[in-house]
Amino acid sequence: MLRRKSFIALSLIFTVLFGGFVLGAWVSMAGGGPDSEALTVMAVCLGGIAFIRRITGSHVVLGRKVLSVVNPVFTHDVPYRYVARVEADTGGNLVITTTQAVEIAAFGFAGSIIDQFIGSTDRTVAQIKAGLAERRDLRGNDRTVRRFTRAWIADGCTVGMLVCGALAVTIGG
Repeated sequence: MLRRKSFIALSLIFTVLFGGFVLGAWVSMAGGGPDSEALTVMAVCLGGIAFIRRITGSHVVLGRKVLSVVNPVFTHDVPYRYVARVEADTGGNLVITTTQAVEIAAFGFAGSIIDQFIGSTDRTVAQIKAGLAERRDLRGNDRTVRRFTRAWIADGCTVGMLVCGALAVTIGG
């Protein structure tokens, strides 16, 4: 799995921080029963966790038969034989072009000012190209597949956000 190290750290920091706020709001309701303000805080923090986890969960996987680009909403599974080009564009974004002339941008390696100095996108391009050279002839699916990305923690937090938000509106205050 190819992923920016900063995404791992940001995911952990924000999950723990917002999770602490959720826990604090939940504990504040322990003695007095449901409170719409505490539920609102919980909903906002759970929404923040879901958002951050989706963004920072973006990565690229060199699988056995397919190259998977995991973006916040969609995952693209491209059989190796259909990868025409892997490059970093002028903005530092990782772009994978298929033989069907479809460009897939890897959100996890979108250009940033810091990356201009560190060069993680360029290193990732080199790693993917090396992986392609080893796996090009492997038979995979007959087509590129686009599916919804599963992010269990983010999806759980989204459900929790909706439940807390609905309870906060129902209780009012």
